[in-house]
Amino acid sequence: MDTVKIIHISDLHISESLFKEPTSNFKLPHRYGHNIQAFLSLDAYLKENEWDLLVITGDVSRIGNSESFVHVRNWLEGEHINGAHKIGLKLADSVHKQYVLIPGNHDRFNGKLVQTSLDFFHGQFQPVQSGHNKVFYFNGNRVNVHLYDSTQNNKSFAYGYVEPSDMIVKDLDSSLNIAILHHHFIQPPHHSREAASELTNSPDVSAYMLNSEFDGVFFGHTHKGYIDRLNIDMLKEILPDKRTRNRYISKILPKFILRKLDKSCFVSYKRDKARNGQLPTLEKYFLFLFLKKNGVDVKAPNEFKSISDFYRHIDSVDDNRYDRVFKKLREKNILISLAPSACQDEAKHKGFHEIIFKRDNNGCYQPTWKELKFNGHKFI
Repeated sequence: MDTVKIIHISDLHISESLFKEPTSNFKLPHRYGHNIQAFLSLDAYLKENEWDLLVITGDVSRIGNSESFVHVRNWLEGEHINGAHKIGLKLADSVHKQYVLIPGNHDRFNGKLVQTSLDFFHGQFQPVQSGHNKVFYFNGNRVNVHLYDSTQNNKSFAYGYVEPSDMIVKDLDSSLNIAILHHHFIQPPHHSREAASELTNSPDVSAYMLNSEFDGVFFGHTHKGYIDRLNIDMLKEILPDKRTRNRYISKILPKFILRKLDKSCFVSYKRDKARNGQLPTLEKYFLFLFLKKNGVDVKAPNEFKSISDFYRHIDSVDDNRYDRVFKKLREKNILISLAPSACQDEAKHKGFHEIIFKRDNNGCYQPTWKELKFNGHKFI
């Protein structure tokens, strides 16, 4: 069967005690992470249904203590019995089902409340070679999972960053290629913006992810779900174009109000301005990012006195070598999977995504998907 079925979960936030109910003393400060019933229901769903690859995009632990990582690894690879509870996917013994995970900012906390190191995480899981890929085979399909560690050793709470050296130019083959990271680089239209938890280099990450021709990009972090298949032209059309907004209004209204007014905002990065303060069009700025990521010696808008000078520069370096490639890229469809929290206790909506990639007659992978939501008893 020429299909690959992927389960995408994120932000488990497992506590140091797997089955202990929360109390007022235990819950503070931020020590209690997961909802036990949601976690048990997730375990039941994964054992009762067929799938090929489990993708976990970070924050498997609440505050990064060593016990929580032991619980997660035992759950994934073995079995845990506690009274009437028997949980565990036993993937270490499975030849058909596999899992892959990357760390989140909470996995760096090491029992504290800021990002430091992944020492406790690495006590149970292999270090992630950011920018590299892991290869899996399912039903005759090769799946390349490209890993990106977006966490930081900077003592911040939630900010993310992807090292420029990890954003390697990809020469992708006809396999199924998906990228996974923890932090979000898009801002779905109906999600309130949380600027304090974003990637600090969103422009570079956005350009890289959208230019690399992955079949899908999977991430979490926001605890709010979003999934859709979009092409670059569609993304470009719904980027927020600040040039169309009255500058006086922009000055007198706080950013969070402007955010509420702008229902079309999707990708959360700033465009560089020319030295006279003019912003480039979305079309020209995306072309600039595309050329930059393809190794072209191209200058940013802030190196020019006016935006018209920037446009002339872009037109001078955008020769016919890139026309066909750029056109193909703009028509490329990318599955964007922003998974909600699967079982964090305080998450308003708990759930995950189930995606099936099927190869068509042209050798391209076409996805279908569904969202699973926790109704207080099970995932439906």
